[in-house]
Amino acid sequence: MADRNLFGGTPADVAENEAGVRVPAAVGTAWTSKEQSATQVVDLVDINGTPITQIVADERGIIPLFWGPANGAESLWVDFGVGRMKLVSNSIGERLKAHQEALDPHNSMLYTDQQLTNYVPRRGGQVTSERGRTWIEVRVPDAVDGADTVGNAARLTTSAKTPGGFDEFTRIKNSGAVVVDPVGPYVPLAVGQYEGVPADGTALLVSRGRAGTEPAVLRVRSDGRIEAAGAISAPNIGGARVFSGPTPPASPRVGDVWVSYGT
Repeated sequence: MADRNLFGGTPADVAENEAGVRVPAAVGTAWTSKEQSATQVVDLVDINGTPITQIVADERGIIPLFWGPANGAESLWVDFGVGRMKLVSNSIGERLKAHQEALDPHNSMLYTDQQLTNYVPRRGGQVTSERGRTWIEVRVPDAVDGADTVGNAARLTTSAKTPGGFDEFTRIKNSGAVVVDPVGPYVPLAVGQYEGVPADGTALLVSRGRAGTEPAVLRVRSDGRIEAAGAISAPNIGGARVFSGPTPPASPRVGDVWVSYGT
């Protein structure tokens, strides 16, 4: 019976007089405790489902099976006229076994699933990142003896396993490096810019220090201009230097190009 525990029906559950002799057909009451301030329990049900307010021993003096109160009390104090004696539910062992074998007796799995749903989306799920908050943070080993260049904070692999392990593709290394390797056919690396970014905004920045700091050694502007702190080498450039302005370079070299304007 839901929420009610089973009492009585065992050789230890008996009605006795002061001499310890069983009393057949004895009539007793149930209480919440042995204290004087205890409350009588009248929310009882016999084994046939009939509500009862008293406990009547059988012809052998044994307390018959009955269901305790709906509040799920594990014990009662019964009084057959010689003082209150504690009566413990006889189904504790069965309920404990069922509890241990249950899939999620404390609803901890359900709670965990509900919490993880808010942080780690299942397939097709969505996660809302609050403004100003970090959605996910991965703590990597401290670089005491050099950066960890082997471990990955995130790694993309395919389902097919080669003899040496899974093939690695794009990774975010524990060292902070990002390795971009597309799966299958070549896919270009695309850097998008928000439409509100001005023409002289920065699309790509390489700093001499932590990312985003100055001085910049290489900058690609939103309008396509490339600014480099050092020389740019390419097969179609060679070692030529290009100058422009109203005056020629102060120390010209062979191969220098000067575009005069403003004179």
